[in-house]
Amino acid sequence: MNRSPSSQEIWGRPFVKAHEEWCGDFVLELRLRDVPGPVIGERLAEVEGHCAETGESPSEAFGNPTEYAARLDQDSDPDRISGVWVVATAGAAQVLAMLIGTSAVPAWVHDEPLTYNLGQILCFGLVSLLLLSLPLLLRPMLRHPFVLGGSLVTVVLLGAGGAALSDRSDLPTIAQLPAPLVAVGLFLTVLALAWVEYRELTRNPGGDLVTSPLDARPGQSTTPDRRGRRAALLPSCLIPAAYLAFATLGWLLA
Repeated sequence: MNRSPSSQEIWGRPFVKAHEEWCGDFVLELRLRDVPGPVIGERLAEVEGHCAETGESPSEAFGNPTEYAARLDQDSDPDRISGVWVVATAGAAQVLAMLIGTSAVPAWVHDEPLTYNLGQILCFGLVSLLLLSLPLLLRPMLRHPFVLGGSLVTVVLLGAGGAALSDRSDLPTIAQLPAPLVAVGLFLTVLALAWVEYRELTRNPGGDLVTSPLDARPGQSTTPDRRGRRAALLPSCLIPAAYLAFATLGWLLA
């Protein structure tokens, strides 16, 4: 196998473009298994080399890309990274903190404590359980985004509606919290989790791209495109910005 001292991201290679769906599923499965980017590039280069020699397509030579990636992962023991699961867990916790923290803003405006009755706690518990299980649901969600995504949104909306209805009921209050402390404390929590995401996304900026060890084709840049990594930092800022937006709206409408 020819190797180049410099490597390039795989997405510009003609082989990957010609078999984009197969290669995309293959890379996704290995990513979900926390296989480092350069190792994924080596595995994909082996597929490309075999197909170039035999004239077969990757599906003809290796079958289903997800199943083939799973077999490869079982036979190897590469150095692991945990970025996918860290970012997913931090994101789910941020959403939960934002839902609770911004709901405390109206009570803060009226100088009232944040109170919960049994119905609200059960609804928040259901939504919390769902959000915190998102990292475990990451794989099926990526494969069936509309089916599972729609179901999850429906459950969250039902939980939010149930909490709103419970707020108007005569159920006794069983929890009472200082609203400013909840709103500010959870915003600081969201910022801390955003920093965890940012650090994870930039932890290995030069070494975790999916790069090919094969020679670049004429005209193809050997410098990895860094725009994708800059765009990957966006999720770190989204939820803190949404927290401020919802909190401001709640303050104005209270």
